Amino acid sequence: MGFLVAVVALIGALTVLNLLLIMAIMRRLKQQNSVSNANSNGSDIPELPVGSRIPDFRAESTSGAVVAARELVGADSVFAFFDTGCSVCKTTIPKLRDHAEAHGLKADQVIAVVGGSESAAGEYVEQLDGVATVIVEESVGPVASAFSISGFPAFVVVDGDGLVVRAGTQSTLTTRA
Repeated sequence: MGFLVAVVALIGALTVLNLLLIMAIMRRLKQQNSVSNANSNGSDIPELPVGSRIPDFRAESTSGAVVAARELVGADSVFAFFDTGCSVCKTTIPKLRDHAEAHGLKADQVIAVVGGSESAAGEYVEQLDGVATVIVEESVGPVASAFSISGFPAFVVVDGDGLVVRAGTQSTLTTRA
């Protein structure tokens, strides 16, 4: 009798282990599928495929200058989206600075959108001073919403015609010149 109980318990444990492994494989396949779908258009922000025009927006920077999509056409630019509640965002600022320097981008060609309160955004504004035009808005405010940003940090590289060249996470700044 004890032997039979041990065999049934072993079969039950193996069944549970099998179920957990199948769930892990399914989760991994789903992640790979979403990454491959996102990368199929060169962007891991599906709403902004490579070749699409940047959305229309209008916002005021921390210096009081008005920033609008139509004013950025004519020169390459990069949009960086940060959130004050994002633990990774601060670590990507040096990469943005390096990208701007490597590509000879002026502050009016680098638009940094910081989500959160103005007091919490102060550190971002300080670090980006002289490198970017900074817009502070609520966490997912009008500009981030226009670009369909749902995760932070996010970057959108745009050519002189206002077309998306690359869009996604911090690796967007380090791939392709």
